[in-house]
Amino acid sequence: MQLHLGLAPAPLRLCVLGSGSAGNCVVIESGSHRLLVDAGFSCKQIEKRLAAVGVDPGSVDSIVVTHEHGDHVRGAALFASRYQATIYGTHGTLEHSGLAAKPVPTRELQSSRPHRLEGFLLHPFRVPHDAREPIGVAVEDGSGRRVAVVGDLGTASRLAWAHLGDLDGLVVETNHDLDMLRRGPYPWHLKQRVAGRHGHLSNREAAEGLAELVSDRLQWVVLYHLSTTNNSPALAAEAITRALREEGSAARVCVSEQLVPTPWLTVDAPAGQQAPDGEVAIGASDSPVG
Repeated sequence: MQLHLGLAPAPLRLCVLGSGSAGNCVVIESGSHRLLVDAGFSCKQIEKRLAAVGVDPGSVDSIVVTHEHGDHVRGAALFASRYQATIYGTHGTLEHSGLAAKPVPTRELQSSRPHRLEGFLLHPFRVPHDAREPIGVAVEDGSGRRVAVVGDLGTASRLAWAHLGDLDGLVVETNHDLDMLRRGPYPWHLKQRVAGRHGHLSNREAAEGLAELVSDRLQWVVLYHLSTTNNSPALAAEAITRALREEGSAARVCVSEQLVPTPWLTVDAPAGQQAPDGEVAIGASDSPVG
């Protein structure tokens, strides 16, 4: 489904401002329109990270919150109030995060129903996670380019994966290496939660799920929500890169980090024409944020 807004074609690009247990936030841009997927840092920190990647916070039209956990909603209310952005989330997320009671504009999303935002068509879908009504999102611009953000999910569910085909860019959780989690310092009950059906996706599970999602148009796979205790960028990148190559995909891999934004990732050019096959970006932009 394409959204035709009468806009001249413009690059669609995304940047992960930071990702991990201390906060998650992705900015997606098409022409003059920008939205945030999650706002899990303080408002001040979001402002600082946006400035580091050249974005005026006042240019953000919308904030989509995927679920109510603090590392996804922490700065949403203050940022929306300060910059007149609209917050979108499911009924369960808005209610259980307290956002519905805040003096800021909110709009309810229903999973598996498209929603029009400023400059984008949003496709929300349910994901298995230990939250009230969590979602992942696919975002489509006026030229039909599509990127998706799917994090904080315990398994590659059929419902979620049905919304992740035919993408130009995929931001997907690679939270932990299962061996590191088993040997690591977490108490047993927390290990069970992380590895459970409603916990977090491992490197291996994400890699195995890619076989169904690879297409000729897929240009970027961004690794998201890595645990600093139970994973490493090198392990996550190796698992995903190997899976892509086994499927004959030329998609590039970028590993997001907690402390600094990724570079801007553009999905304007045809697949395979942005960089040599096999390139992996482990690290972030040259704009550190303290």
